[in-house]
Amino acid sequence: MLACPAEDIDDAVQRADRAAASVANPAGYDFQAQWLGDRIVNPEHVRRNYGRLASLSAGDAAHSAPVTPSGRQLVLPRLVTGYLKEQREWRRSCREWNAYDQAVAKWHRNRSSRIAEPVAPLVPDIRDKRPKALRAFLLGDPGAGKSTTLRSAVHELNELLVADEADWTDVVKLSAPTGCASFHMAHGATTIHRLFAIRVGQVGDDPLPAESRQFAALCERLGPELGLLIFDEFSMIQRRMMRWVVKRLEEADINLDDIGVVLVGDPAQILPIGDSPVWSLRQRMDDGKDCCEASRLGMLAFREVFRMPALETVDGFAAWSHAASREPNTLSDAERRAVARFRAAALDGDYETVYLNEVRRTVQNDELADHFTKVIIPSFRYGRATHASLQWLRDNTATAEHMAADPLWAGAVTLHGNHWFSELAVNRATVESDNARALVRFANERDTPVMAVNAQHLPTKKAARLQKVSPREFRSIPAVFFACSGLPLMLLENVAPSVGLFNGAHVEFVGPLYLEDDWQVTLSSCEYRERVRTSGVTLTTPLDTPASDRERMYQVPVGSVIVKVNGHTVDGDEHRLDELVAASSTVQLVFHTPKHPPHLPEFIVVRVPNYTENRGPNILGIEDADDLVPIRMVKRARDKGKNNRAIGGGEESRTEFRVGPPLEGGSAFTGFKGQGATLDRVVAKVKAWVETPGFWTVVVSRVRHPHHLHIPTDQWPTVEEIQVQRLNPDVLEAEIFERQMKINAAKTWRHFVAAEDDGQWSSADNVIGDAVHVAWRRLHTRDVASIVCDELHAKGVDVSVSDVQHVIQKMSETDEALILADHIYLTSRQHCCLLRSKIQRGRRRPTATKPSKRPASTSAGRGRRGKGRRIS
Repeated sequence: MLACPAEDIDDAVQRADRAAASVANPAGYDFQAQWLGDRIVNPEHVRRNYGRLASLSAGDAAHSAPVTPSGRQLVLPRLVTGYLKEQREWRRSCREWNAYDQAVAKWHRNRSSRIAEPVAPLVPDIRDKRPKALRAFLLGDPGAGKSTTLRSAVHELNELLVADEADWTDVVKLSAPTGCASFHMAHGATTIHRLFAIRVGQVGDDPLPAESRQFAALCERLGPELGLLIFDEFSMIQRRMMRWVVKRLEEADINLDDIGVVLVGDPAQILPIGDSPVWSLRQRMDDGKDCCEASRLGMLAFREVFRMPALETVDGFAAWSHAASREPNTLSDAERRAVARFRAAALDGDYETVYLNEVRRTVQNDELADHFTKVIIPSFRYGRATHASLQWLRDNTATAEHMAADPLWAGAVTLHGNHWFSELAVNRATVESDNARALVRFANERDTPVMAVNAQHLPTKKAARLQKVSPREFRSIPAVFFACSGLPLMLLENVAPSVGLFNGAHVEFVGPLYLEDDWQVTLSSCEYRERVRTSGVTLTTPLDTPASDRERMYQVPVGSVIVKVNGHTVDGDEHRLDELVAASSTVQLVFHTPKHPPHLPEFIVVRVPNYTENRGPNILGIEDADDLVPIRMVKRARDKGKNNRAIGGGEESRTEFRVGPPLEGGSAFTGFKGQGATLDRVVAKVKAWVETPGFWTVVVSRVRHPHHLHIPTDQWPTVEEIQVQRLNPDVLEAEIFERQMKINAAKTWRHFVAAEDDGQWSSADNVIGDAVHVAWRRLHTRDVASIVCDELHAKGVDVSVSDVQHVIQKMSETDEALILADHIYLTSRQHCCLLRSKIQRGRRRPTATKPSKRPASTSAGRGRRGKGRRIS
């Protein structure tokens, strides 16, 4: 049992080596034997099968179970399957006719050899009729069914391609910015970094050399059968990332006009860190400096992929460019209107959009849950908090009575904004401190011992100093890893996302795995004299391994015993050891390494939910190993910070490393890792982070019912703190982008309804409706029927004014008219920069009591509200 009181755990966090010696690894307790018993683990089997995990793809894992979409969820599956069917028919025709042409040419060259004249294919020659490449967005509020819609589309694509006798994993590629998002996306999805060979830690890299292994693997993944790319959580994709995605496709000789691209996500959730989102038009960063060239190229790549016009050709470009370098409150009304028109028109393009507006992630037949998920959570989008919505949340979230009556609160997850302990805020709750307290509480409640294993540090001469360095400088790898049987953990790297082994996955600690075979290391005699220090035949200092028979084994630990030299047994004789070493210029040493904590094991075994159900392989090779997976130790370079970064920036140029398990406590984590997940019970401690765009929305939307969310009294934000999000230009651009997507989605839905042939819309109606749509977008509000009639006549379409008026009447009864009316109002009357200046003035004078010099009800001039409508 752990004898350390909970209040002393901060000492364990800061001085883990001392804590490990005093409260962990009780004498005589064999953690591995308690778990495995007498079962035998074959070392070769474990290492070989673990190496295959990273190559698991959609074909190796279970396909998503069929789901039943409804309403607007039906649109995306229809779009992608229809496009892929047309695309594959075109490609098949091209191949058959190209083969026919080649056969005809050969026949003409060899007519004297009596080769039979080739027979023309039965399919029509449509080589010059390339189908228009699909470009589509799928958006929606949290819980609106984006994941359900995506799984439905993947299931239909799979059925289509199986019937076509094609491997769907070669035709459709699914990816997301994070491993967590890729796992929730669908089986077989992977990260964008892995799919496109982009280095983690850097958004992009130099072009892949044509002779490199990475280039060969890229071309194998993105082969000639590729027909569709689907990206989830695209709100977190940076502009620089999009640039490198397009560049990798070019390197793999993939023509973007031959493949479809679909983006799925919610622009109101967490945005990218370090760069603007893909849809952003920003030319300058918050500090006033110009965006880097890679970011601007990424913006252009995104616009080209989705067939958006060049910015220079958009109405209002000059006004927008001029306004970018000025304060919003210095713009005239005409300039604001010109900038607003530019922002609205700049996102026009030739693409389809599906917007899901019906929230389905709720508790059935529960009015409180419905109001929470369908009214309260959407009210926080883009920082648009109100006192009423925040007060409702205060009144209805879980209280102490709710938590005491519900046993599920015992396993509640704590969401933080801060991860690491800071000496500048010693009393601040963090992920690190909460996980340490959870370990103590967990061990005491279950009366179970705590295991502690020490990480290895390279080079050996710096080990003592590196032991004291915070995990944050080694990408979260701790100097001492603490755990006890059954403890919730979180995986910190993507191993095999298709079977649930992704960065951010929740797993359960089982025990360490020390494989019983010995370890062979090869040294020169000079290296042996300089680096090997022994007491008898036992190693007294760690030995960094330049060459060994083990992959990813980097250091021979203290206490290892030399059992063989160049194939000869030592038998513990120090003199024989010296003789054998002196007899050869190359020394092959076989070590018997320690098999118990605090020495680092080769693997940490964890239990992964649904791993076996997802057809993950039995890596341990023993019976009753359902959901059990060994996680190998990883080597992480020290990140020395922006002001002290190694030359070149790559991991190969670093000189200090830590080797340890890519795991940390899973009882608490940051809200950034929570995006895309649905949790049973949540304690939110994020007051200091509610200014981060989308962060508050993500945190409160992880649960289905307000009684499943608890916010401590001192962690409640104010309305003004949430509204500060709107000072971020990316938030305002995200809101503009969403409005444009809603406008486009209304048009896409109208065409989908016509395709369903239910009598509401005909093809002729949609031709007129598209023209009306364009007229409304151009801010025409009078004589629209005459304007549309004239434009259609100019295109050779025979319509009458009464026909147009009939379509306008039908459109006025749909969401399309309401969305466009709001667009016309915002574009012609106000601009979002007014709100920016308003909030800035409020931040400078948070307690101002002076009345405004202008009457609030004015309807003219710079502060015009118009018809009593408010900007909120």
